[in-house]
Amino acid sequence: MKKILRSGTILIIVFAFYLSSTSFAQVLNPVYTTTSANSHGFYEYLPQGYGTGNAKYPLLIFFHGLSEIGNGISDLPRVLRLGIPKLIADGKFPTSFTSGGITHRFIVIAPQFVDWPVPTDMDALIEYVIRNYRVDKNRIYLTGLSMGGGNVWMYAGDNNQYAMKIAGIVPVCGASYPDRTRSMIIARANLPVWATHNQGDDVAPVFYTNDYITFINSNNPPPNPLAKKTIFPANGHDAWTKTYDPAYTENGMNIYQYLLQFQRNAAALPVILGEYKATLNNNSTIDVKWNTTSEINNKKFFIERSADGVNFSVIGDIPATNNSSGDAYTVTDNKPLPGNNFYRLAQVDIDGKTTYFSILKVVLPVSASQQFFRISPNPVVSTVMLELVSPKTGSLQVTLSDMQGHQVKQWNFQKTNPGWQQNLDVSGIPRGNYIINIRGDNLNEVQRFIKQ
Repeated sequence: MKKILRSGTILIIVFAFYLSSTSFAQVLNPVYTTTSANSHGFYEYLPQGYGTGNAKYPLLIFFHGLSEIGNGISDLPRVLRLGIPKLIADGKFPTSFTSGGITHRFIVIAPQFVDWPVPTDMDALIEYVIRNYRVDKNRIYLTGLSMGGGNVWMYAGDNNQYAMKIAGIVPVCGASYPDRTRSMIIARANLPVWATHNQGDDVAPVFYTNDYITFINSNNPPPNPLAKKTIFPANGHDAWTKTYDPAYTENGMNIYQYLLQFQRNAAALPVILGEYKATLNNNSTIDVKWNTTSEINNKKFFIERSADGVNFSVIGDIPATNNSSGDAYTVTDNKPLPGNNFYRLAQVDIDGKTTYFSILKVVLPVSASQQFFRISPNPVVSTVMLELVSPKTGSLQVTLSDMQGHQVKQWNFQKTNPGWQQNLDVSGIPRGNYIINIRGDNLNEVQRFIKQ
């Protein structure tokens, strides 16, 4: 068992005899333990009443900014400089919050990272806290400022399993370049979001928050609830002082009451994913393998592939065993693209709901002589997929013409990888025979297809 060292325990016990219960609830206790190679300590704030009974509590995890990174031991007090840890240390964090007529008390965890964390670092911390504290797993909330706000965006958008593990997020001036794939994952998980930023932020530009919110809410279908943002009419990077102030409210709620409106049903997840990886075999085929540790109401899985990590097409599916104790699965891509191959696993419930997991990347070495162009499916109903393999990169012009040579549609793209893949919507054209022509630098490829 990992040893947990809590400093100041005797002092806290002494304080308990002299301070009121409200003051006792304002204690931040350092915990020196390794949750990942990137984190060796955190502060814990235990709610009033935690020491007795077996009640479970909402969990609020605060992620610090770049200036507060450190070794988790002697550097740990840096975490107290800003945000929620500062509020608690200053005795300004309410002991309870009322939302929807119900009073809640948070467990607050504030880790310190040695370097800029990745989502697996954050998930290791979350899992550690779940194992060692009486956490209501349906009420896990994440927030952070600057780097920490960016970490929150990146964790929530890394894969569906992470997004479904948490019940709400508040990224504050998040230092994460807005990404459409992350936004799609957040939207499809219906993860509640309230993001804040200063209009004149000179460190992390305000478009980071604006674009994330736009991307999330423009998903089809849009999330429920819609992602929310507050852009303060202020200069500078400090959007956190106002955001975390319990007295700052919108529609009668501060951020803590906003988060507490939402909860997950952790027990209802149809699939719990174990190992998930993609492996190149002898520079010719790629295996995508995964296993589950639990399945319920699971219909099937399918694997999508992309050349650019944005435009995906299904390359294989596999029925689920729906084994309650889990199972192992493999899909082999017998014709991977030269260059970059991005794979995405998706799972379908028996009621048709689709859940997407994280994207994996495998690079297939490219031969200078490799070149081909193909389209699929053929005949096509609504969407045709183009696959082009060529050492050449640069601008591509794609023209769709009828058999008489009349141009029907035209698209322009950039090819940045030897293997290129693109989906085209042809649902609006009449049935019949058509020609697709791709032109580029020393490139002129033609294929025919039938529109049904």
